Formats: sequence, C-alpha cells, structure tokens
Amino acid sequence: MISLFVLALAGTATAYNAAFQHSLYQGDAAPTVNGTYDLGADWAPSGTQTFGTNGIFRDYWVMEPNLLCLLIETADGTNDAGDYWVICWDSTESGGGTEPDGGPAPKTNDYKLVVTGHGASATVQWFKGTGTAWSTTPVTPAAGVLEQAQQLAPYTPKIGTPHYVLEMSISKTDASLGTPLMGYTWATYIAYYDASTATLQSWPPAPASANVPDSWGFIPYEMGANPTPDLPEGIGLVVMLAVSSVAAVGAVLLRKRTKIANLN
Repeated sequence: MISLFVLALAGTATAYNAAFQHSLYQGDAAPTVNGTYDLGADWAPSGTQTFGTNGIFRDYWVMEPNLLCLLIETADGTNDAGDYWVICWDSTESGGGTEPDGGPAPKTNDYKLVVTGHGASATVQWFKGTGTAWSTTPVTPAAGVLEQAQQLAPYTPKIGTPHYVLEMSISKTDASLGTPLMGYTWATYIAYYDASTATLQSWPPAPASANVPDSWGFIPYEMGANPTPDLPEGIGLVVMLAVSSVAAVGAVLLRKRTKIANLN
C-alpha cells in the first residue's frame, strides 16, 4: 500500500518550480525585432513578468508560423563586455502537448541560449543538455530559427532611463538540434548579469539556476491575447502622458471641490 501511494505521488509531481508560473498569451504576428518596443500593436497581446530588482520580460506566441516572441530588459545601461542574458527551455522528446520533464540536470531535450555583450562584439551561443550538464561546445540550430536584436533604448513603456533591451522571435517547433525547442508548454529560466555591479537577476530567483531544470518556472499558454493589456494598442506615448496629466489635474480639482463641499 505504501509503495502504491509513493508511486501515485511520483506520477503527479511537477517537473518544475510550481511556485513560479507565467501565462503565455497569443498574438497574431511576430514583432519587428529591432531591440526596443513602444505602446503599439507589436507587443500589445503580451504579458509582463518582473524579476529581480528591475528586470522585466514580456512574451507571446504566434500560431503561424509557430513562434515564441520574447523581450528582456533591466535598468542596466552600461556597455560592459561581461554583461549577458541567459534563457533556458525545458521541453520533451516529442514536444507538442507533453509537459516539461524537469530533472536535477539538463537533459538532451533541454536548451540554453546565452547572449553576451552589446553591439557588434556581442556573441550568441546555444547549448544543449547532456544529461549531466550543458554541452561544453556551443551548438547551432538551423538558419532562421532565431531572430534577435538588442539596442540601448532611451526609454521604454516600463523603464524611463536609457537601458539595454534584448528582443527575439524563435521557432518553437524547430528540431534541428535533435528535439523540438519547446512544446505547447515548457519550463524556463531567464536571467541577466550586469558586470558593472556583479549582480544576477533571474526568474525564478536563486536558488533556481540554469543548471537545474526542476528549479525553473512553468509557462502555460492561453488561446488569446492578454485580457488586461498593459501596453494599449494604437495609442502613443504623448497621448498616454497627456491622458495621465489630465487625470492628475482632474484628481486635484476633485479633491479641492470635495474640501469646499465639506466646508459648506
């Protein structure tokens, strides 16, 4: 009886960090990948996930072609050669509707993307799990699997000071490295290292790490755009600032009128 109970628990155990979950919403088309974004149509369907002290990532998926669209930003505006982004994906052998299979170490169906540095000297490296660690020699997927760009954006809707943004679209079902990069759902680890402060911001936070898939957060998908978007479509920054200013003035006038009414 005890053995059967243990087996039942093992069968229902999650292969990721269930305390961290982020919903992936659906968009109609891939964004213009140029290393920044604004209050427009490109990223309007996406959802925001904060991490660390000032980290943010946004993402959505596209059905045709089957893409993951992802951008990552922090408040770091320094141009250090040692700055880097890390993104890990825990998929399965068949991809599709099978959930991520986790593990204490990267399996052969797990992948890691590392983008190091900025500008013309930046490097892009892919790694594949071996069953005990990450491959020591970077691997290369088929051409066109990854489209990525980064730039020092003067501001974005979420961060108002100059900082670097990494933006990308990835073919989710590409199997040129041996297995699909992602299924319908997957577990992920996303991090940014700022060399000037020697700090690593990550989702999930430490003790989660790129080396332990069981510690990564879960990414379920939604059939539809974000129902509560924080990037309105078809409205510019100037209009948003104007609306905010009008709202602030209105609130002040309302408070004044309330005080006068109370005096009366």
